[in-house]
Amino acid sequence: MPTEWRGTGRHRKKLMSELIETERAHTDHMSRIQALPLWLSGLGYILSYVALAWLSIATSSAPFGIVAWNPESGLSVAAYLIFGRSFLPYLVAAVAVANIVLHGSDFPLLYHILSPIVVGGGYALALNWVQSSRWQFDIRLPTLRDVLVFESTAIAAATGVACACVILLAATGLLATGDIGYNMFRSAVGDLIGISIVAPFLLLLASAGGFRRLTREAVLQGISIIAALAFAFSFTNLPHFRLFNVMFFPIIWIALRAGLEGATYGLVFTQIGLIVALHLSGTQSASVTTYQALMLVLAFTGLAIGGLVTERRRFEQDLRLNQESVAHIFRLGSAGELTTAIAHEINQPLTAISNYARLIQQYLERGDGDKVSALEAATKMTAQVDRTAAVIKNLRDLIRLGRRQVGQQNVHVLIREALDLLEPNLRRTNTTVKVSIARDVHEVVVDRLQIEQVLMNIISNAIDAINDNESDERLITIRGFNLADGRVEIEVRDSGPGFPDDFNFRQSGIRSSSKKEGLGVGLSLSRTIIEGHGGELLLGKDKPGAVVQIRLKSFPLEMRT
Repeated sequence: MPTEWRGTGRHRKKLMSELIETERAHTDHMSRIQALPLWLSGLGYILSYVALAWLSIATSSAPFGIVAWNPESGLSVAAYLIFGRSFLPYLVAAVAVANIVLHGSDFPLLYHILSPIVVGGGYALALNWVQSSRWQFDIRLPTLRDVLVFESTAIAAATGVACACVILLAATGLLATGDIGYNMFRSAVGDLIGISIVAPFLLLLASAGGFRRLTREAVLQGISIIAALAFAFSFTNLPHFRLFNVMFFPIIWIALRAGLEGATYGLVFTQIGLIVALHLSGTQSASVTTYQALMLVLAFTGLAIGGLVTERRRFEQDLRLNQESVAHIFRLGSAGELTTAIAHEINQPLTAISNYARLIQQYLERGDGDKVSALEAATKMTAQVDRTAAVIKNLRDLIRLGRRQVGQQNVHVLIREALDLLEPNLRRTNTTVKVSIARDVHEVVVDRLQIEQVLMNIISNAIDAINDNESDERLITIRGFNLADGRVEIEVRDSGPGFPDDFNFRQSGIRSSSKKEGLGVGLSLSRTIIEGHGGELLLGKDKPGAVVQIRLKSFPLEMRT
């Protein structure tokens, strides 16, 4: 093998090891934060919420606390996504404390009672619904899809909470009826700015375990943001927002170079700089809302580009790491070539083994043959057996799809990516898939590509079974949840005819098949892969349909806590 190919292989293994360690480190950082005492995290959150709420009001002259930027809303969303449902009381308490400290007797008692429920409960309700549905997203925002679902959730939640709060102000007599529409818009923009800029920054910061290392390029990017702000606010004879488009250049540069994580840093820095510039320039309240609406467009643009760049880099890494697997596949060529190769390689040693066995048989039958020759034949026969085993091992190494690369994987991501690959087949057969994954489901320790292949095989079997059955109900239900023994189960149910009555559910190799033209090899390979991960693949019948249960090891408890 050429030296450069060996070097490439070593580089690929080193790269894969680094990627696995990075992903494991991100999971560990998030797990450590989630393992903190809830009361301590809640206390820190309440103090931070009040401080951010005071800062937003101090930099704005708007009445009733309806300001054009609410960083505390982003803090609330990030905290709830990290800590889950148990953090709801702290969301409500933070709003209540902030209202008392910052507004006191300015607001009536009814507002003090209902406002925390509307704000804290509203955001919790929206996030909980999304994270319990098929639209669930990974809070580390590793893909563009996760970013887009997060932003869509933020728009819906911020709009709903803003409208409810303004209506509450009007109902308590603090706001005139004619001002409701404008203040709804202003409040929604403020909340959405806080969520879109602060929440992704905090989520990625928690995932990374700390701030990014400051580089020379990062310093230049910061200088470019300051320069763009200075340019936008330097022409006093023009409305500054007409020059705001210049702010897109540094954000796009940062997003293209540093991905989503860099984009969040750039957006936070830009937002702080914009608030300072508006405060120093004495811009009127209405103009501030216009600037923040433009800032919102900038934030959506930066997050979308950053998410796309991050996802593309991930795909490039996957492709690079699987180049060797592709080379193996092309080397194999086809199943016919494999059969020819096996027949050719093992035919000679099998012929030799047969000849040596006959010599030994003749010696044993006659009893008076050459004992030395018989022993020599037995020795050579053993050598040929070893050679045959070596040939088969080499052929297996030739067709294997690379070494298993095990790491912590999100169950929802595994299912979603498998379904994405099967989307054309699902549409063609008009099959509906319902996904229900427990919010607290643990991550599993698996090879992502192998488990996704198992899921694709099982779901494809379900699609074929439903299609063959020609049933009116064309439904596949997928559930993910924790088991009592600490493992994670992924359950796939379909509305097809189910397994045949004579199907052997306990057969070790699952070599039988429920398909008319099937060989049962797919299920056999699936069970081999699952058991290779230390898990179980169980089959059963439903009324109607089939049930396949995949049980996998979860991320160790001691690492989570």
